[in-house]
Amino acid sequence: MAIDLQWLRRVTERRKKETSEEGIRLHPPAMVKEVLDFLRVWELKKGVLVDMTVGTGGHTLAILQANPKVKVVGIDRDAASLEVSAKRLSDYADRVTLIHGDMRDTQRLLRQVGIGQVDGCLIDPGLSLWQMDSKRGFSFLDDTPLDMRMDRTSHVTAQTLLQTMSTDELECLFLQSGECRYDARRIAQAIVKERNRSGGIPTAKALAELVMQVKGVRGGRIHPATKVFLALRMAVNEEIDALRFGIVEGSKVLKKGGRLVVLTYQSLEDKTVKETFAALAQPPEKGDDRPMLRILTKDPIRPSYQERKQNPRARSCKLRAAERVK
Repeated sequence: MAIDLQWLRRVTERRKKETSEEGIRLHPPAMVKEVLDFLRVWELKKGVLVDMTVGTGGHTLAILQANPKVKVVGIDRDAASLEVSAKRLSDYADRVTLIHGDMRDTQRLLRQVGIGQVDGCLIDPGLSLWQMDSKRGFSFLDDTPLDMRMDRTSHVTAQTLLQTMSTDELECLFLQSGECRYDARRIAQAIVKERNRSGGIPTAKALAELVMQVKGVRGGRIHPATKVFLALRMAVNEEIDALRFGIVEGSKVLKKGGRLVVLTYQSLEDKTVKETFAALAQPPEKGDDRPMLRILTKDPIRPSYQERKQNPRARSCKLRAAERVK
């Protein structure tokens, strides 16, 4: 099997640096100052903010530390991540409420805890380091089944997709994540050939090795299977659909003047945010001629040079923000 030894060495060294005393990896949240600024956390005399993808609680912790008068509702579909978040935020238990659920259901979830409208919402989608280490098939190094579900109660896994999708469907899936057409076709063909030969691809590690056989070992900073894993993860978790409807839900629960901040880490996510914001900033066809949102960021805000240097994982981050106007 092909093995990218340079990539493996870099990953091993980075993991050692990122592992906490508790033995888990918690990535530093991206663009914290910018998030706090756009949400106007320091200005709030009191209020409620919603972290619609709270994960392991990095941004929520920063919000709670920045203003002792602010409360936060944290929503996440990964119940195990919420357990990590609850422990991390235990010192602020009187000001934080954690809910297991999907950000597409934000209105309903807030009603369950007696909240109608809020002062701000944050969406920070994607995968945490803790999830990467959760043995669900997110990592190229996982010698575990290809699961990739953030919500373990859902039914479709990455293994399901690899076993049921046709060559053309797999090719289309990989193209959406940015894989080049030639490689996308060859990878899709290799997957179908392997499942016909052996019954399937049993683990994440086996899939990564299959992709490396197709593409070759290139010795770059990014693993050759990165876009394939990204495509499968996003499909399993319906991440683009969740992001689009999460933005709509967040907009609906905002008070007039409330802010919505969204972070993204790859082009398809950023395109979705840009287009959804634009749609919500257009006047409706009937009734009130005022749009729901006013866009605050004509172009996305990027991390500073200093942050990119200190936190390389934030280098692809983009921030877009909007404000409720009616």
